[in-house]
Amino acid sequence: MKLNTELYVAAAASWLPDARPLSEAVAAGLVDEEHQNLGYESIAVAEADSGPEMAVRAGRLALERAGSDGHEVGLVLHSTCGYQGHDMWPAASYVANETVGHAAAGFELQQRCNAGLASLTLAAGHIAAGFTESVLLTTGDNFAPPWVDRWNLQLNLILGDGGSALLLSGRGGFARVVSARVSADNSLERWNRGLEPFGTIPGREMPVPLRARGRQHALTAEAEGSWARIEAGLKTTTAGALADAGVSAEDISRVVTPLIHRGEYPENYDVLGFSEKQSTWELGRRVGHIGAGDQFLGLEHLVRQRAVGPGDLVLMVAAGAGFSFSAAVVEILDVPDWQ
Repeated sequence: MKLNTELYVAAAASWLPDARPLSEAVAAGLVDEEHQNLGYESIAVAEADSGPEMAVRAGRLALERAGSDGHEVGLVLHSTCGYQGHDMWPAASYVANETVGHAAAGFELQQRCNAGLASLTLAAGHIAAGFTESVLLTTGDNFAPPWVDRWNLQLNLILGDGGSALLLSGRGGFARVVSARVSADNSLERWNRGLEPFGTIPGREMPVPLRARGRQHALTAEAEGSWARIEAGLKTTTAGALADAGVSAEDISRVVTPLIHRGEYPENYDVLGFSEKQSTWELGRRVGHIGAGDQFLGLEHLVRQRAVGPGDLVLMVAAGAGFSFSAAVVEILDVPDWQ
C-alpha cells in the first residue's frame, strides 16, 4: 500500500550475543557437510539469554537513540519464531513493560521469519487511525538445543540468536516509510507441518524435525510447483511495494533481504534483481539468520556503517513459512551517529 499518512522510522537497534566461528562448530561435529558450504563465517549464539531479554535490550537502545522515554508509545508488537522462555506466558507484555512501561498494549506475533517486517504494516494502521503516536516493534529468539538444531534445522540457512527493534513514529525520524506490502500463499503451510497428525502437547519432537517434515510433503502432489509459488510471492510483493512508492529497482540503493544463503546462484537478492554488494550479506555471513529480526538488524547495520545517505532508498524484504511475504521502501532522511 502507498501510505496515506506520514510514517517515520525514529530508530533501529539490535542486541546480538558473541558470534561463534563456524569452523569451531564444524570441528565439534555440529554442522553437516551441506551447511558447511553456505558462506557463513560465524553465527551469533547466546548462552543463557532468552529471546525476550534480548528484545528488551534492543528496544531500550532504540528508544535511547530516538531520545525517547517511551511515553508516546501506545503499542508494542513483539515478533518471534518460537519458545520465549516460559510456557503459556505473554512475552510481549514483558517486553512492553521493560521498555516503554506498564500501560502500552503488547501483542506477540508468530508468522515465522516474516513477522518482524510484517508488523510494520500493523503499526502503520494503528498510527494512521490515531490510536497512538508511536509503535515499538521488537524481535527476539534463542534457537537453543534441544529445541532446535540451529546448525542444520532447515535448508539454506544457519540460525543465529539475537534481538532487534524498530521505533515507528507519526511525527518524524531518520527515515520515512514510503510504502509497505504484505501478502500470503497459505497453501504452502504444510512444508513445515509434514504428514504427521496433529498433537495436543508441546515438546513431542526435539529437535524440531523441519527438514523431515519437508521431505514428507515433497512427495505429495500438493507440493508440486511450490518453489515457483514462493518465488512468485516474493517477487510480486516486492514489485507491489516498489510500484506503490513510484520507483523501480534501479532507484534502490540497498536491499535488506533475509540473511539466508544457498551458497550458489540464485540467492534471494539475485531473484529480486539486486547484487550481493547491494545486499546485507556481509552482515549475514557473520551472524547467521536472526529469524524475524533480519530486516531491523539490516537497516541498523546500513546506518551504522554509513552505507546509505540522505535521499537513498532502502528496500526491505521478508518471507516466512506459511508462506507470507513483506516488502517496504524507506527513504533515508538523515544518517544518525549510532555507536
